[in-house]
Amino acid sequence: MKQQILEELEEIKKQTDFIIDNKAIIKVKDIEKYLRNLEKIRYEMFNKIKISNQEKKEENEKINYINNSYKAKLQKDILKIYIPEVLPKFKNISNYAYKNIMLSTAEAIKDYKNLFNKKLTFVLIIVHEKQANMDIDNKYVKPIIDALVIQNVIQDDNITNMFYMVQGKNDTKKPYTEVFVMDAKYMIGWIEKLQKIF
Repeated sequence: MKQQILEELEEIKKQTDFIIDNKAIIKVKDIEKYLRNLEKIRYEMFNKIKISNQEKKEENEKINYINNSYKAKLQKDILKIYIPEVLPKFKNISNYAYKNIMLSTAEAIKDYKNLFNKKLTFVLIIVHEKQANMDIDNKYVKPIIDALVIQNVIQDDNITNMFYMVQGKNDTKKPYTEVFVMDAKYMIGWIEKLQKIF
């Protein structure tokens, strides 16, 4: 496994050097192709490391990697999830980016199975980026919701089980995402009051 990882790192280095060495003539489509391939290699490496870690019994034999930065904690009946990633845009989504966020989030929340399984649940997603003109409706939130379903934190993502909101904040140089999962009672009262106004 170690040799495979090193070979993949060599491939990333080769592709990165090519982009840098040819920056004067590189086109946007070349950069997009490079980034898609980088995401693919990254996902495959993380997947190999994850499988290898599961096979190792001793903690000091396991490889720590960025996905360990995904965190989840329960406080006052609200599950908070920290995602150290930019959520991809709909137009830029790749199968690898989706799987990486979904599987890493699922791993972080594995201790919270059945937490909201029988309840209508509200999910608040806050995207932090340094981007004043962020189009929040372009953010692809599906991997987060799918991770909640995979780990049975929520029973399903249909209207009987959950609803969500996404907020963007232009407040950080290092992008990250926060997710708050809670009983829908926190929002239902406010929604009903709003409906009565009209």
